[in-house]
Amino acid sequence: MSVYRIIVFNDSISCWRLFLYLERAFSYSIERRAFGHNGKNYSPSYRGQAPAMDILVLETLKGGILDSGMVVQMGDGMYCRPTLDFFPPGSEWILALNGQGAKPGAGLAISHCAEYWLRVENDDVVGSIDGGEKQVKRMSLHEFKNRFLYPRFSKKISGRIETGEKFLRPFGSRFEFILEPNPEGWEIVIKEYGRDENLSRLTLPFHFVPNPREIEGWHLSDNPSACANRPNKADAGPTNPRKFIFSPEVGKRIDGAKADRSVTDEEVRDIHNFGRGELTIEKFKLAPGSDGCPKIEWMDFSVQLDGGY
Repeated sequence: MSVYRIIVFNDSISCWRLFLYLERAFSYSIERRAFGHNGKNYSPSYRGQAPAMDILVLETLKGGILDSGMVVQMGDGMYCRPTLDFFPPGSEWILALNGQGAKPGAGLAISHCAEYWLRVENDDVVGSIDGGEKQVKRMSLHEFKNRFLYPRFSKKISGRIETGEKFLRPFGSRFEFILEPNPEGWEIVIKEYGRDENLSRLTLPFHFVPNPREIEGWHLSDNPSACANRPNKADAGPTNPRKFIFSPEVGKRIDGAKADRSVTDEEVRDIHNFGRGELTIEKFKLAPGSDGCPKIEWMDFSVQLDGGY
């Protein structure tokens, strides 16, 4: 299926359309291949096989562009599709659409074998959001989009990494866990697809002692103070396991490019409330390095990642 925010047009209006592929419909209890938009309905269109409607996409909730145009084939008592009069001109909806060939008849379709639509009214989403069919709920559009894009997740990842290697694994619906190599060892990095921002960079502490996201050889040494170049002349590295936090709001609402102040305690709590990670170093081997700072030849680790809205 696909999911869009849409508007319906009549044929006299010039409109812009998008057709997007999504992996999930808006109902979290349904796992199907779908397409999706958020848009408004302006009026019926009868291009091709009637009845049908043109869709203007207001917002992409998830997925990539497949086509520049979209006409949705509606029902007329056949083909298990809702009738056109259910979506009046000018109305705004979140739709989960069946792709071509998924339903009898031609073109894209909205199925009425369950509920695959949500009405948007005054910046609220109304309908069977995450309950049973015909169970009407109301949720702000902002909260709905967060829950749609970032559903709850719990993921455990294990691996072995050697000097200079990069480790990357996907998790959740949109994230990557990365161990990014550097001359001293590795940095824990969390990224969202399509962004370069390290979403875990606001893990405390910010100053004076090693950050849990940093993994260096002297942290694992029996004699850390032998490393002359250790930052801040710290007496020890971070504890094991290493706990870190992350959120897609980092670099956007929180400490974005135009931020003119320090991050607040409340914002750090918001990050923690969204995403938490815990990396455990299981085994490792050190090799001698310069200035008494050993290098990590290899490391076995596991990481637990939990979060979402």
